[in-house]
Amino acid sequence: MDARNIVTQSTEMPLEAVEFELALNSQDIAESGFETALRRAAETADGSVLFHMPALKQRDCQRVAAVSLGAGSETHTVLVLLGRDGGSVRIENATDSDNPFAGIALSYRGLLDLFQPTGAIHG
Repeated sequence: MDARNIVTQSTEMPLEAVEFELALNSQDIAESGFETALRRAAETADGSVLFHMPALKQRDCQRVAAVSLGAGSETHTVLVLLGRDGGSVRIENATDSDNPFAGIALSYRGLLDLFQPTGAIHG
């Protein structure tokens, strides 16, 4: 199954997030796996994967990832949630999300901003 079942959950998504969504949409998650598809899409959108992990206690997804997009004051963090079916993906702007992983993503992004020079968080 590929990632063509992407649902975006946000009233406003930055342009970088739309670019990331399109790049992820072109990936075959069943063939390449969630992590590989995520990394390829982030690379295409000039972003970086902050983390990805199992979402054991979440009812609507099996894995969750955070991706940093943009640079400087225009940095955005999105959550990428892999559905229980293993193929559908939901993208949420971490700032607007009520998902418990959103706070972790934003905190992690903030720590990276403090400890790494601008633009060093790719890959």
